[in-house]
Amino acid sequence: MRKERLFYLDFIRAIATISIIMTHFNARYIYAGAQYIYKAIISTTFFNIYIGDWGVSLFFIISGAALMYVYQEKLEYKRFYKKRFESLYPMFWMAYIIAFIGLFYLNKGMFLQAPKKNFILTIIGFDGYLAANVPTFYILGEWFLGCIILFYVLFPLLRTGVNKYPKATVVVTAMIYLVFIFFYHGVFDMSKIVFVRMPEFLMGMYFIKYIKKVNLPMLVISIIVLALNLILKPQWSNHLQTTYVGISSFFILVYISKYFDNKFFQKVSSCISKYSYAIFLVHHVIIAQVMARVDLTQISWFGSYKLFALCCIIIGICAFLLFQIHKYIMKFIKGKMLCMKKD
Repeated sequence: MRKERLFYLDFIRAIATISIIMTHFNARYIYAGAQYIYKAIISTTFFNIYIGDWGVSLFFIISGAALMYVYQEKLEYKRFYKKRFESLYPMFWMAYIIAFIGLFYLNKGMFLQAPKKNFILTIIGFDGYLAANVPTFYILGEWFLGCIILFYVLFPLLRTGVNKYPKATVVVTAMIYLVFIFFYHGVFDMSKIVFVRMPEFLMGMYFIKYIKKVNLPMLVISIIVLALNLILKPQWSNHLQTTYVGISSFFILVYISKYFDNKFFQKVSSCISKYSYAIFLVHHVIIAQVMARVDLTQISWFGSYKLFALCCIIIGICAFLLFQIHKYIMKFIKGKMLCMKKD
């Protein structure tokens, strides 16, 4: 039986999706120089953390919540991993092939340099995750894809911990998290390490299993946390700040989502949520190609907002087309496989 959709998850996913598009759009101004940041859309920070970190934090939380909501009572391993594979890889591969052909044409030839053996990292969706440390054929998908794949692999184990050993799971997770926060000094970006993102992912799971709703005291505490972080601008670990700012923001958004739970916002949130993965796959390439054709040093503040709107329109069209192509091809493949079984 299909479960009823939770509006607040679609609502927050839509906000997180928009924040990630804004992040990569605004990043072009950051790279251009500090004197151009005023042209950024809305802001490049959120309560003393980078807005991209904020959006990713929300994605980790709602990913944990969505999986726990669907698989809280029952989880069949084979079916779970099959569904995760089908939801991630085929669309990623299709998007990659289309983007590669397009960029190959625009660059008039091969534009990537990495050992051929490393293409396996693209096939398994880890090229973006490892791109900063290993030469890869990374084009799209971002590092988040590799990290969420690892969480999908770990989810059955985390689910057991949340269901059967909730207190012990919190204690062990907190200890490992704090060890990384205060003692890790490796070359791999800490924000990509699953143990550092574990509190966010688990918070989504615990929210569905035990918390279920945000009451007024939780709302007030969350607002105070964000306000203090904005006013005091603490200098301690940005990763630590991202964790509690992300979780506090999640609580606030869950609480206020009930005031937006009407037909209009349901349709908008559901639409963005439906195409969020396709948007995630195409947005970075599109933003890079569109903004490379504009002189960002000459564009006005208002012109920047118009450019952002244009990018969003193109992203929306491309995400829709990718979604439909994926849907058609998967339907065709499954139809062929069904015919083969019957024969």
